[in-house]
Amino acid sequence: MAADPIFNREESLRRRLNAFLSRSFELPEHDYYTRLSAEAFLDLKSVLADINNILTLRVSLAFVKWVTIHLNLDARAKFELETAILRSKPNANGFDVWLGYPIAFVAEVKCNIPINKGSVYGAQQRHGIEKDVTSLLEGKQKASMNPQSCLKFLAFLDRPEIRAANQHLLGISKICKGRLVFVAEGTELNRHDVVYGVYVAPEA
Repeated sequence: MAADPIFNREESLRRRLNAFLSRSFELPEHDYYTRLSAEAFLDLKSVLADINNILTLRVSLAFVKWVTIHLNLDARAKFELETAILRSKPNANGFDVWLGYPIAFVAEVKCNIPINKGSVYGAQQRHGIEKDVTSLLEGKQKASMNPQSCLKFLAFLDRPEIRAANQHLLGISKICKGRLVFVAEGTELNRHDVVYGVYVAPEA
């Protein structure tokens, strides 16, 4: 039996970084890892810290398109939603998306990807979703909307591994079971005692 190859941490990181840059930016194959200085890595780390904020923004805007269609909102309401999202600062208090009129609703956006490219959330990710479900049902201290008398949504990226992780979550979470209801074809959006889970696909 052949021995397992010896793992080299730096070589693994080098391959992943080089492959990502070549694939994502259509760059020629090259050892970009070696060309980056410590200062350049620090700059890159600073930029990548905003990745979750970028994803949240894109998913929020995709959710606005979804909710506009499913709640039959007019162009003015859609514009107000998009404007509020673009003007809000990252990690601001309150709900990610909300509307008081003509149909009141609140929504949170989750950009969790199951850990290790699997189909199950990690404990911290699961607790984050449970916390959002609870706050959507019971309210947030600094939010301007009281969610108890309006529709509630939790928007996720539409990816197979996320759908699988959510299915697993519903089977193990006492908080989410029966309280987080994923929208399917024909689902009527008329309950205030549950959080409607929706899947959206941001535009490239």
